[in-house]
Amino acid sequence: MYFCGLISEFMKKFLYIILVFTFLGVAFSCVTEEERRRITQAEKERLRKEDSASLKIGVCPTEDCLPIVVAKHLRLYDTLGIDVHLKYLGAISECRHALTNKKVEGAAIDTLLMKQLNGDSTWLYDGLRTELSWQFFTAKKARISRTAQLADKTIGADSHGASHLLAEQTIDSLLRKNLHTFIVQIEDPRIRLDMLASGNIDAALLPEPFATKARKVGAKHIASVKSSPAGVIAFRKEAMNDSTRQHQYKMFIKAVGIANDSIKKYGKDHYIKFLEW
Repeated sequence: MYFCGLISEFMKKFLYIILVFTFLGVAFSCVTEEERRRITQAEKERLRKEDSASLKIGVCPTEDCLPIVVAKHLRLYDTLGIDVHLKYLGAISECRHALTNKKVEGAAIDTLLMKQLNGDSTWLYDGLRTELSWQFFTAKKARISRTAQLADKTIGADSHGASHLLAEQTIDSLLRKNLHTFIVQIEDPRIRLDMLASGNIDAALLPEPFATKARKVGAKHIASVKSSPAGVIAFRKEAMNDSTRQHQYKMFIKAVGIANDSIKKYGKDHYIKFLEW
């Protein structure tokens, strides 16, 4: 009986110790979780302030944006003492939304789209011209070698801006012959290329480096567009009206110029991997 009483007393103390440690564990985890939340909030606020103070530029995975991206990878913005945050977007339409929603100070679009967005106002201005161009390709399965054969076919293009206009101009030339062609709005050039390669569309307007990739999958090149509206990094005027932003802009242009010189020296192929995101 005495032995049983000792065991019973031992069990009570053992259970008490377990309860104490359980309570301490719960209390500690609550403190840790609370501390974690405070740290997370503080970090978010710090990043928000840093992002707010930086020059934010929306870029696409297209060759016209290569100098801007190369300048980031070569740390040229840091060297010139400015904080530039690149927003890696998938298409010109995303750059358009970033500008209209005031998520960036500048973004890669084209001069026609900038004109369309400005309307009767001038809230965007031409900050930097880029080497944006388009090439016309037809699907390998479509067996089309000239634009006159695009009757009753589908052309993949952006929903706004220069590539959409170029697609419309192609349609207009066919309409004069009572022929019809249809524009399929495919904003992301990667998806546009995939649909062309799989034969889901008959033709597409593609910028570089997607034009080069189209050749590699057997797409037929039927035209290069030389007289199209130029590419541009459009800036929001209201966001660039103080001395700090103007200094950032000046150094940004300088950094892009240095990056351009490096691209000319080493070739685009040396840096093209930086457009993969």
